[in-house]
Formats: sequence, C-alpha cells, structure tokens
Amino acid sequence: MHNQHKVNLAEWKKALFSDKSATWLIITLKNGEEHYIKNSDGWHHVKEICEDKDTFIGMLSLQFKSHRETIDISDVDGLYFSKSIIGILGGDSKQTYTIGKIKNGVVHKSMWLIPELIVEKEYDDDESSCFAESIIYDKEKTN
Repeated sequence: MHNQHKVNLAEWKKALFSDKSATWLIITLKNGEEHYIKNSDGWHHVKEICEDKDTFIGMLSLQFKSHRETIDISDVDGLYFSKSIIGILGGDSKQTYTIGKIKNGVVHKSMWLIPELIVEKEYDDDESSCFAESIIYDKEKTN
C-alpha cells in the first residue's frame, strides 16, 4: 500500500467544492507546491511549472469525492497523463484517466475508470508513441 498523500486541507476543500463532480489529480511538487487539476490543460500547466522551476512531481493522487488513490511514483524518469475513452462497439464508452510511469523509455500505463477510480487496463507502451506534450520528465534523472 502507498503512503497517504497529505495535502493542505483548506486549499483542497476550496478546489473540491469548486466542482464536486470532478475527478481530480492531486499533485504535490518536490518544491512543496500543491496543484489540484481535473483536465489535461491543468496537467500542461503543471508541466510548465516543473520546467520553469526545475522541479518534478513528488506525490500524485487521484480523487473522486472522498475516494482517493495514491499512485506510487517512486523511481520514475517521468510521468504521462491523458484523458482517454475506452469504446466498445455497440456498448457504452468508459471515460478514463491514463497515467503512465516512464522508466528506461517504457511507459507503464494504467487506465483508471472515472469516476470509479478502478484500474480498467494496464499495458506498456514505447515512450516515442506518447504525446510529448503530456509527458513531464524528472530532469534530475534524465540529464
């Protein structure tokens, strides 16, 4: 089991109450900054911050209402995030957040059903086949 991701409770409540129906990414950077995002635009903003301030993500969690899942991101070279859809011909589509942990050029992806926060599918992908704008690298490990 992963360590519980502790956050600034007042700031988290402010974000949560701004959109109670959202599935959130809770991010704590290694420099201590916290970010609460619910879409890929927010992820791209965090990427800009990491590049500008030469930092990386220290803790990452997914949360819907009171259900939180902390993602083990120890020993990664980078992280990938995208909002995805799993389509079934003649059936219902399932919305997911795809989180990839990059290690040695391989992206170990987990597709999390939202809002349920259950892993629907896991697979490995080559880093070169991922959207570059959706990858945040740990500069300490990639330089």
